[in-house]
Amino acid sequence: MPKSISKEKKLDWTTKIRQQKESGLSINEWCRKNQITKGSFHYWKNHFQPDISLTRSSFKELPVDQGTGISIEYQGVRILINKCFDPTTLKNCISALRGLSC
Repeated sequence: MPKSISKEKKLDWTTKIRQQKESGLSINEWCRKNQITKGSFHYWKNHFQPDISLTRSSFKELPVDQGTGISIEYQGVRILINKCFDPTTLKNCISALRGLSC
């Protein structure tokens, strides 16, 4: 039988998760600033929000940058996309990332 979580602990971690999201900082930056291990943060975030699925509405169209391109970061993985990227290579990279089990 799973151990019960105290109301205080649940409130504490749901508050931390909300604060990180509202901060605009990456999880890595927020955890470092708040002296919390990334492992603990991800554990509790997944514990309270285990089945978050991405939909089209989860994404925002970005204006085309005539400079260096864009950077995408999700759950500690960063992908830098040069302005002259090959769409097939990006598709293969995303497909490979989906197949990883960490």
